[in-house]
Amino acid sequence: MENGVASTKGPGFLSRMALNDNKAGMQGVDRDKINKIIMESSKGSRFYENELKKEQQVNHRIEKMMLQKAHITEKQLQKAHAQVEWMATELERSRDLSRAIVHVDMDAFYAAVEMRDCPELKDKPMAVGSMSMLSTSNYHARKYGVRAAMPGFIAKKLCPNLVIVPTNFDKYRAVSDEIREIFADYDPHFQPMSLDEAYLDFTHHVEQRQSWPESKRTHHFHASSAAKGGEQMELPTVVVPEENDLSPLLFEDSPSTSPCVLVSDGVGAAGGAFEVFGTSLEEAVREMRFRIEQKTTLTASAGIAPNTMLAKVCSDKNKPNGQYRLPSTREAVMDFVQNLPVRKVSGIGKVSEKMLNALGISSCSHLGQQMALLSLLFSETAWHHLMQVSLGLGSTCISRNEERKSMSTERVKR
Repeated sequence: MENGVASTKGPGFLSRMALNDNKAGMQGVDRDKINKIIMESSKGSRFYENELKKEQQVNHRIEKMMLQKAHITEKQLQKAHAQVEWMATELERSRDLSRAIVHVDMDAFYAAVEMRDCPELKDKPMAVGSMSMLSTSNYHARKYGVRAAMPGFIAKKLCPNLVIVPTNFDKYRAVSDEIREIFADYDPHFQPMSLDEAYLDFTHHVEQRQSWPESKRTHHFHASSAAKGGEQMELPTVVVPEENDLSPLLFEDSPSTSPCVLVSDGVGAAGGAFEVFGTSLEEAVREMRFRIEQKTTLTASAGIAPNTMLAKVCSDKNKPNGQYRLPSTREAVMDFVQNLPVRKVSGIGKVSEKMLNALGISSCSHLGQQMALLSLLFSETAWHHLMQVSLGLGSTCISRNEERKSMSTERVKR
């Protein structure tokens, strides 16, 4: 222990307060240094006391679980293993690889909107929220360990120059409505999960797209989408490699939404440069992201996979401002899942992660290996979900609930 602060590896450290560097833009940060600052800054606060109480509750649950595990007999494990084998066979029969599910996630949405409307913030570490709690942070701030669901007073200790902008949900909803208009062109029944996140089924759109003429797949660069206050955007007239282009709003190594494959005479009827998109699934998603950026100047990342669980994981693979497609084969899905950290899966939060870690489970491959034990320790609903995760299975049906599109309360982005 240094200066009265417990080591991040020691028993006195609150694991639930540790930095989750799985977030895009936080790779390579000094975890130990950041965790030490988090502990030093939070001790004595109501936030710390609340987290301490929750940590103690989780530790108690783990103690009970480990006691239960110690009393499991070999006969019980054998019976559980047989049950798990039977269920795995049944689940395999239900595997559907026919759908093209897309998860779209706007990049640092609230922060990106604020940077767009206040350009002087673009090159500064900034976050949206308050000293009590942050809703999101830009990529400059994430390099310091500042993230969503972190108290602003702790974020200020990590990054003294951090600019905290109050939330403006009316503004974010207005921008979200613009984005959703584009979503509806690809899937009228898309399922919004928050103001900046949605699931879409591209299956029908891609089928239709095969017969579309080139004119229907041509989209123009709009000067007004990348310039405010009367400024004019210089239209691209040359081929620009994706890895060398820069996002208008995010940080310096953010790739362009599209490769900008333009011919020198790419001028539309109304003037201006344009791009022709292909008929494939990847091209359809790339086109959608291009249209979002041209309409709002904000970038989006997307994941393409056979089901919603995998699509959400894939949307984080090439963040910010990228997309990733997981091939629709069982072999590709199982290879992808094997080394996937359990925390990357939606629905497995810090509590579930800590309980699984106590059993030596940190990846989805471990889930499959320990499924018989999990079936004896976890509720039926919980272990059934974990089994589906271990097999790379998820929903292939996008909710048709229209009421979801007018939700008034949006969850904090984590």
